Amino acid sequence: MRSERVDLSEDEGKASRHFAFSNLDLRDALSVWRRHFGVYLRLWKMELAAPLIEPVFMVLAFGWGVGALVASGAGGMPYLSFVGAGVLAFAAVSRALFESAYGAYFRMVYQSTFDAILATPVEVESLAFAEIIWATTKAGIDSLIILLVLWAFGAATSPFALLAPLPLVVGGFFMSALTLCVTARVHDIDSFNLYLSLYFSAVFLCGVWFPIEVMPAWLRWLAWAIPLTSAVDLARSFLVGSFKWRNVPEAAYLLAASLFFAEWAMRSLRRRMLA
Repeated sequence: MRSERVDLSEDEGKASRHFAFSNLDLRDALSVWRRHFGVYLRLWKMELAAPLIEPVFMVLAFGWGVGALVASGAGGMPYLSFVGAGVLAFAAVSRALFESAYGAYFRMVYQSTFDAILATPVEVESLAFAEIIWATTKAGIDSLIILLVLWAFGAATSPFALLAPLPLVVGGFFMSALTLCVTARVHDIDSFNLYLSLYFSAVFLCGVWFPIEVMPAWLRWLAWAIPLTSAVDLARSFLVGSFKWRNVPEAAYLLAASLFFAEWAMRSLRRRMLA
């Protein structure tokens, strides 16, 4: 037992001296992803229910309900289009969050799926990256379905709307990586309540339901510091075909934040699984 603990501490020490990405094996990560996708195909009816039902009621409540009170529009566009992009971003990114929170936690703790995978030659970093990519995949699938709903309601007004899921895939990657950092440190499922409270509170600052420009200057700085704000703004630019110079640094910031938290998530899960 002592020699095993020494070996584990040595492995962890070696991992800490290098980037976690250096231990990543994409073939192993793809194998884990395919395992998750197989489960998804068996449950596809239930998996597709939420992205079909939730955006319909959101668009009805906010796009047409609140939109009737905002006759002047928002952000230089009809409020239906403005909030439609917000619904698209919110639903897709939230799916990535829940998959990396409760989905990953159940696989790690209750189903012991992580232990079974790590009993094979798969490294922890490959497992963590597969979890991030899988949650990102579900966010991408949901964004495509929700985009069809928005088209049906007339919220997507540009040919570029087909590309609206692209920034949300990156946003989903960011949220999945960030959430997996939290999941790797949670030892009680109820502890997610605080994290979810922070997330749903922060969403109100990210330009989902109203333009950031209406907030005080200090609050706008805080909003732009949250990478999700960039994901929402980029998706909205594609949805209505209105691009701005700020979209370029937004994309760079979102990508950098995603890679940073992916590295952190892989390191965090290694410490958790080898503890």
